[in-house]
Amino acid sequence: MRCGYCEFRCDLAAGPGICSRYELKERRVQEIEPFHFIQPYYFEMEALPFFHVEPGKPAMQIGTKGCNAGCDYCINAHLAIEGDDNPLTRYTPEELVALAKERMAAAIIFGINEVTVSFPSAMQVAKAAHEAGLLAGFMTNGFLTEEAATELAANADMINVSLKSMSDKFYQESLHLLSVGPVLRNIGIFSKNAHVEIITPVVSEIGQSELHDMMDFIAGVDSDIPWHLFRLYKTHHRANEKSRSFDESIRFTEAARARLPYTYFSNFPGSKWVDTDCPACARRVIRRISIGACGARYLEDDLTAEDTCPQCGYLIPILRTQ
Repeated sequence: MRCGYCEFRCDLAAGPGICSRYELKERRVQEIEPFHFIQPYYFEMEALPFFHVEPGKPAMQIGTKGCNAGCDYCINAHLAIEGDDNPLTRYTPEELVALAKERMAAAIIFGINEVTVSFPSAMQVAKAAHEAGLLAGFMTNGFLTEEAATELAANADMINVSLKSMSDKFYQESLHLLSVGPVLRNIGIFSKNAHVEIITPVVSEIGQSELHDMMDFIAGVDSDIPWHLFRLYKTHHRANEKSRSFDESIRFTEAARARLPYTYFSNFPGSKWVDTDCPACARRVIRRISIGACGARYLEDDLTAEDTCPQCGYLIPILRTQ
């Protein structure tokens, strides 16, 4: 029997598969450790990053271990892949909701590793979050099957998708995934049902023409999608990663905002490209500070109660709890 959660569709009769998190049991595909998570973390939404979800509010991030990808620049490999020093603890969905509410979190967000490898548990947590009036969010590489992507979108309020490249070759060599095709397809599926933000690590192989192709693709899905570009440091198996020119990246970020007004550039202290400007009149409506990670910290906003620009009335897309 084959697993139906990611596009590898592993035959579990031969073993636990690529991610090592599922098994065949009682003629069904089941998680090996359901509802087992790494100790919850608490961050502002902007740090994850979700720039257009409840600005400045705290979120609880959970995750497990394992991944269906093998990114050679994974920034969470010490937790998700090599995390033997971070044992998993069993939490029921209700216990996670209670912890989130205790810390006044507006959302429970599945991140740290790939949600696809703990899919049934993550869906149950999302449902419990909704029942408690919390948002449910997910970080994903997007390499889900169409069926799993549809189910994820139905249970998610917001999804942050990592779009690494537009090249199958890059996906195969640097991520050990078969193709970017499922990721592009699933971004379209997600955007029809949930708030989507996209993050792209700008590595040395990604040239200007490919960034333009990504921009065209995202604009074709929805030009209001926030796009996070972040500068990659030497990490994991990329000890010799060459830093890209700041001037080149800044010029692209500023040019991209003509088509994707919510394009951001971070992962270095002091970035001026983490604020949100009104696309209609250029007024700064949300101020953030870059602290050297892939997201930022919220400082203040100048939005009206209806999330419109106070100068021209333009509606800024912000997801909030009801």
